[in-house]
Amino acid sequence: MLTAIKDFLYRHRRKLITTGVLLGGGLFLIKLIQYKLREFQERQASEIAEKFKRMKHFESTERTCNQTIVGLSESVSEKVLRDLSTTGILEKLRSNPESKLELWEELKILAFTKIVTLVYASSMLALTLKTQINLLGGYMYKETVPNDTQASYLSMIQHFMGEGMDQLMEVVRNNVTIVMQRHSLKQQLTLADAETLFWSIQMSLNNDERNPIKCMVKYTLPQDQGGNGDSSLRKMYDETLDVLESAEATDVCISNVTNGFSLIVDKLAEYYAEAEAGQPAPSTSKSSLNVDCLSNINNIKISLAKLIPIVNGLTAKPLGKTGTNGLQNGLEKHRNDMMSSLIVRFMQSEKLKTLGVNVYETFCA
Repeated sequence: MLTAIKDFLYRHRRKLITTGVLLGGGLFLIKLIQYKLREFQERQASEIAEKFKRMKHFESTERTCNQTIVGLSESVSEKVLRDLSTTGILEKLRSNPESKLELWEELKILAFTKIVTLVYASSMLALTLKTQINLLGGYMYKETVPNDTQASYLSMIQHFMGEGMDQLMEVVRNNVTIVMQRHSLKQQLTLADAETLFWSIQMSLNNDERNPIKCMVKYTLPQDQGGNGDSSLRKMYDETLDVLESAEATDVCISNVTNGFSLIVDKLAEYYAEAEAGQPAPSTSKSSLNVDCLSNINNIKISLAKLIPIVNGLTAKPLGKTGTNGLQNGLEKHRNDMMSSLIVRFMQSEKLKTLGVNVYETFCA
């Protein structure tokens, strides 16, 4: 019996060896597949958890960013309204002085300078802070950034609140003066003419060697930033410059400024429609206006002298306190103010949102 078994095994040894190898290989392959499958599942679970963690961190970063933009917008608005105040001129005009014409010419320049400055300043502020806070957020997601470095990096925007804003108001006023000198106080303007007026100011600024869009970093950030020996701070500063000087950032700023002027024209349209209807200055939205007035709005004309107080009135109130009850409450509370209206529009911009996402993803990778 044993001899027969040995003979059988000997005669079929190759088949048995091959079968054994195949069975062993099959079992090994099954084990390997099971191991790789578990490894893949664990990696997928880890990636999902990482993505979720990064998404929550980004959402927190965005909330901080938006709250910071709103908070600093108040300071920007107050500085513009204080430094370009028209209160003194209006008081003099009420006394019916001999220099009435000169005062009206000065009021014309100040009113348009003020509202144009708010458009550019709010766009530049939103774009710079969106870049800074998302860049810092990306860094903080992957590594620890010392509190001193964080504070120094974020405090760079203070340059814009002082010297940067002074320079911006100067260049805007120069270009507004150039454009407005071509228009007399008696000139009759349609809504399209008013829109062209703002477009002309925008084009004049685009052609200026101190163009606030192309030279944005010169206004918003300090130029001599050595980092006081902090290599991390210097690195973040240089990377911020790279982002703000990129074609994508320039496109976002141009889009914001254009949308800002569109917002102003939309608000002026209410006055044009009510002028046709013989109603007082608007305190309600366009929805309350007569439909026929809106259909004929392009035929309505208002003298520049009457348009100036309207433009000046759009910036009469500064952005109010937003408190700590959340961004949306603060924006809703002061939605009638020009500065907050601009900030709302810019923060809803898909281009600005996309830039923020791209910056965050780049620096947390």
